Amino acid sequence: MGKNQVLRTVKDIDVLGKRVLVRMDLDVPLTKFKIVDDTRLINTLPTIRYLLDKQAKVTMIGHLGRPEQRAMSNEQRAKWSMEPVRNWHRERLKSYQNWELWENLRFDPGEETNSQAFSEDIVRRSGVEVYVFEAFATAHERHASVISVPKLVRETVVGFRFAEEIRNLSKIWQNPKRPVVFVLGGAKIDTKLGLILKLVQQADEVLIGGLLPTKLGSVCLPGGGCISAAKLTGEGLDITEESARMFVDKIMTAGTVVWNGPMGAFEKGASGGTLAVAKAMRETEAFTVAGGGDTEAALTHLGGSEGIDWISSGGGAMLYYLAHHTLPFLEALPK
Repeated sequence: MGKNQVLRTVKDIDVLGKRVLVRMDLDVPLTKFKIVDDTRLINTLPTIRYLLDKQAKVTMIGHLGRPEQRAMSNEQRAKWSMEPVRNWHRERLKSYQNWELWENLRFDPGEETNSQAFSEDIVRRSGVEVYVFEAFATAHERHASVISVPKLVRETVVGFRFAEEIRNLSKIWQNPKRPVVFVLGGAKIDTKLGLILKLVQQADEVLIGGLLPTKLGSVCLPGGGCISAAKLTGEGLDITEESARMFVDKIMTAGTVVWNGPMGAFEKGASGGTLAVAKAMRETEAFTVAGGGDTEAALTHLGGSEGIDWISSGGGAMLYYLAHHTLPFLEALPK
């Protein structure tokens, strides 16, 4: 969101009795068709309850996982069905009647290919009068429900959680407390390399662990910040103790810290680097933000997120927004 763009929420318009379509963050981890972590669902529940309290007729849409769309079998459909998510909402919305949850948007290839026909079909089927976007984790994707549906509806606003995401993340690039330090790790190398080169131009330092040091070394940019690459252990599953201590020192003396991605394969027992970063994030006096599914899983595994100022619901969307100060969804909104 640019500095002059006003972000309207559901409270800024009249939704009384209207047909409201809500794009949700429904992509939750499942094990044997049971929800393992319902954080994203809990985060968006206040928006749904607000709309239902206003007697709005609510249709919720979203995606779950990455189903294979070609020749999808009944087993594939069952695996990525929204039924566990629907049951979760049934339990928590017992006192409400006027809501429904559609099946997985990604069952139709038109969602990810940004099909105009698919977008028009969503609008027609829902009879939508107001579109509410409450899916921050997907806001960087150029998919139908993200960038095309908003252009087909008279009024598009955001939910409470989305607005909070933007408010907290904006602090990092609008007059942040310095030094600004990014701590980036994980195994998704290709998607992060381009973003790192953007982030280092506005940060004081970008600390990289995980698999990133295998592709990028330490360097300082003219007029920008520095990239400091961790050294990896012999088997390459974690950063070394020396690098972990250096990362901790940088975190403890920073004014703002953003963390995305574990430092090593913590799920395989190589948790030393990630544990050191997590502990420093909880203890530093800096303004701290962490985001991404793997990061949240690591925090849960290593003692929780208490002490961290903001946990973003989307890692990719968070880094995209911090790098570009906008998102494809925000660009789709009327100026």
